[in-house]
Amino acid sequence: MVADNAGTGKLNGIEAGRGVAASAVVLYHAARHLNFNYGMKPLMSAFQFGHAGVDFFFVISGFIILYVHYRDIGAPARLGHYIVRRFTRVMPTYWVALALTVAMSVAAGHGLPSVDDVAWSASLLPANHDLLLGIAWTLRYEIAFYAIFCVLILNRATGLLVLSVWFGATIAALVTGGRVAGVPDSLYGVFNMEFFFGMAVAYIVRTRRVPAPKALLILGIALFLLVAAAEDVGILDGYADAARFYYGIPAALIVLGIAELGRRGEMVVPPLFRMLGLASYSIYLFQFVFIGSVWQLWLTLGLDQRTPYASSYPFLAAAAIAGGILMSRWVENPLIRLARGQGLNVKPRAAIG
Repeated sequence: MVADNAGTGKLNGIEAGRGVAASAVVLYHAARHLNFNYGMKPLMSAFQFGHAGVDFFFVISGFIILYVHYRDIGAPARLGHYIVRRFTRVMPTYWVALALTVAMSVAAGHGLPSVDDVAWSASLLPANHDLLLGIAWTLRYEIAFYAIFCVLILNRATGLLVLSVWFGATIAALVTGGRVAGVPDSLYGVFNMEFFFGMAVAYIVRTRRVPAPKALLILGIALFLLVAAAEDVGILDGYADAARFYYGIPAALIVLGIAELGRRGEMVVPPLFRMLGLASYSIYLFQFVFIGSVWQLWLTLGLDQRTPYASSYPFLAAAAIAGGILMSRWVENPLIRLARGQGLNVKPRAAIG
């Protein structure tokens, strides 16, 4: 059987892609914060596309799960290992981010959340219940995907059937444009299509040699940037269901190109992008903690009165990214090592698994 991190040395480019995606989301949220407070529409328009980092995340997630666990399919003895790796990768760090978010909310004068709110937020179980850490809505989709993949590990035929039903439900919801009363969005939302895009790429990479990977990578980047530009100028609604295809398909081409280049040993990842990739999860989870903290410091120092409002933007974005890198080193990686019984003196080779 393939270990969970098998071949991850060839996935440095994929990991760097997650770092770029997380940074794009930060740029989007920092601009949205200033637009909300001061109506800075030009700044918001310039970074509107940043939310599509989530689309890239989902495609990468679909790719990684199938690529890394490809030989675990139909091997129920591997299920425990898979669950432990997924749980330790996601939940401990998320709980820290959730606790910090609640603490900051209480410190700002808001009351303690209800036990019900905390329970739903801490569990990440599929539900239409609002989360205390809003950006964790993406993790609900991830958890649903992980759970369905469990069935594939238990039994190949049953897992393929469940995946087919899930795919069909997502297509049906997309075609009808309706919501199913009482059924959580994460179980049929169109974002799930991007997991399938990623899995399709993983299957291709696992089963054949991909021709012209550099051309695929360039094409994917060009198409992604074209869609981003169309959204920024208002031609395209980036929140519409169809945008999951407009962003998801180019993202899949990018992942396919990067993965094949990595397999051939032709992918060179600059240290900065490698660092962003290793810290991508923490950058994503803790961004509001650092944006909020720097913003309060900015107000306390009276800089909002003495400088143009837009001047705070690079500080907010840089703090979120740098803070995420620090949280990855000081919180995320130690928690993962402890949860996996590896000891604090073991340095993780990658954040893929």
